[in-house]
Amino acid sequence: MNRLDVEEALRAPEAARCGRCKGALFLGPGEVYTSIDPRAYEHPLDRQALDVLRRIPGTGTLLRFLLKHGLDRTYRLLMKQNFLEVRSDRVRSIHTLVEETARTLDLGKVPETYIVQHPQPNAWTTGVETYQLCLTTSLIDLLDEAELRAVIAHEVGHMQAGHVLYKTAAAILYYVAGTLLSRTTSLAAPILLGMYYAFRKWERCAELTADRAELLVTRQHHTCLRAHLKLASGTTRTAAELNVEDLLAQAREVEELVDKNWLDQLIIDWQQAGMTHPFTVWRAKHVDQWAHSGELWQILAGDYLRRSGPPPKPTVEDIPEEKPSGKVKTLLNDLKKLFD
Repeated sequence: MNRLDVEEALRAPEAARCGRCKGALFLGPGEVYTSIDPRAYEHPLDRQALDVLRRIPGTGTLLRFLLKHGLDRTYRLLMKQNFLEVRSDRVRSIHTLVEETARTLDLGKVPETYIVQHPQPNAWTTGVETYQLCLTTSLIDLLDEAELRAVIAHEVGHMQAGHVLYKTAAAILYYVAGTLLSRTTSLAAPILLGMYYAFRKWERCAELTADRAELLVTRQHHTCLRAHLKLASGTTRTAAELNVEDLLAQAREVEELVDKNWLDQLIIDWQQAGMTHPFTVWRAKHVDQWAHSGELWQILAGDYLRRSGPPPKPTVEDIPEEKPSGKVKTLLNDLKKLFD
């Protein structure tokens, strides 16, 4: 039986060997997670919130259709007209990173990638049927190759988990809730506000799932943490002085403050309530925790839920995806005729 030195494995997972046969314990760099199901690395909080979103009528059928022929098309045309599309013969260095990352996570397709001129380091994903990945020029300038790969893996994780579809569903609900709030009685307002903040919380949880995709691709949790640190506080001038251990220490300091004073926890909850992304220290904490978990190493060893395998046993939180009713099917067919 093998005893794993996690700290040593984190530094060089490809060097970990079986004590008996001396064979590699984990998948090597660039090896494909064949048919990996995103639920294999889905953060529990993300999964719970997604189950709620899947209850919404039309989310898995009508909304997907409308996005494919509406927002998907709109964003794609916008990107193609305004920004440089990265291809094998255009900015090959970036295309290679995207292609390799999509292959490693077995996404099934290479997302269309665009470089966007912008002073804020950022990356985002659009598209439900055809994925678009956008990388800002300042992001590319700020990160080294390994860190940029981590950010690309984060966005591919969003694609694989279907987050774009559900983020759009949440955005529609935000709009509906806002409209109702302006017209409804004060009695219903707390309920609608509760819905709004619940969906904001899911968006933050979805980021934790995508952060796990970074670890699966890079297999270097310090690289992932350094990318987050740079995005929060990095400049080309101070990059050499940044230390991920300082970030983890800062996360522990915040936890100690919360433990000592319950009021600090209330303030933190209030500060995060309307955010789409968790604060940097909390993301660092979750990445570090998962890096030290048996769940990560089990996946790295090739033991994970596959799309071609049997579905997981249902739990209390599991909710089957909605099947289109006869009326929905009729509406879909009618809409499809408009585009044929």
